[in-house]
Amino acid sequence: MSEAQARPAWLSERERGSMLALRALLRVYRWFGRPPVRFILRIVSLYYAMFATRARQASQDYFRRLGQGPSFWRTVRHVHTFADCAFDRVLFAAGEIEEFTITRDGKHHLAALARARRGALLLGAHLGSFEAMRAMSNVERLSLNVLVHFANARKITAMLQAVAPNFDVRVIEIDPAAPHYVLTVAERIEAGELVAVLGDRVGLGESETRARFLGSDARFPIGPYALAAALRCPIYLTFGLYHAPRHYALYCEPFADRVVLPRTDRDAALAALAQRYADRLELFARRSPLCWFNFFDFWA
Repeated sequence: MSEAQARPAWLSERERGSMLALRALLRVYRWFGRPPVRFILRIVSLYYAMFATRARQASQDYFRRLGQGPSFWRTVRHVHTFADCAFDRVLFAAGEIEEFTITRDGKHHLAALARARRGALLLGAHLGSFEAMRAMSNVERLSLNVLVHFANARKITAMLQAVAPNFDVRVIEIDPAAPHYVLTVAERIEAGELVAVLGDRVGLGESETRARFLGSDARFPIGPYALAAALRCPIYLTFGLYHAPRHYALYCEPFADRVVLPRTDRDAALAALAQRYADRLELFARRSPLCWFNFFDFWA
């Protein structure tokens, strides 16, 4: 298989946005508040839904799989929800959380881990906002690290660093060419800290399996489960669902207290874990459909 064929679809999507536009939005927000920012983002979302063909098709395919008919205006709302969360991500990174209503379900799991000084993996998705969870971890003094692919996020990372110079203090980059990042993860887990990773996109060169999601098979990475098995640490599922205009509902639930992979059928065990994850992801996606932020052919 060629490199182009092996390259995941999400890595082929071009990053959009600019530092100038972000700074202008922040200035509007600080001068006039949130309503005019949301109005501007509605116009941007309308333009994007009209001219970003692949993203529009992906959105409509997703809603078809949910049992809803294709609708251009639903896609506009879908894109606008993403735009709202993207802007809020900047505010969270800058520590500006006062205007938000943030509710928690399962917070006691994280509190118990902190009391026991036990490290764990937090497994999330491109569903809503993980940045809200990260912002709350700062408030609650939880040691939360984020394991990320930077391959298609250089621009947004630079923007976040511009408004929050300490943004990347606890960010660990996934680099297949230099897998020593695993040692960093192991050190953080051993120190009793939390390491968050998103489990719904397969990175370049990452091992994967197929799992049933919204009626069809899709690609899911198996790296998080193999990593948890190697580090002998628990996994907790975490999702941050957005409810306009400024409410985030954060969920945390146990997924596996310990991952043990049999020698004889390791691949099947990893596939079973990925399917369990896909089942929970589908439940939360159905709970808040507009929060699904994979604007590419997820089932390719």
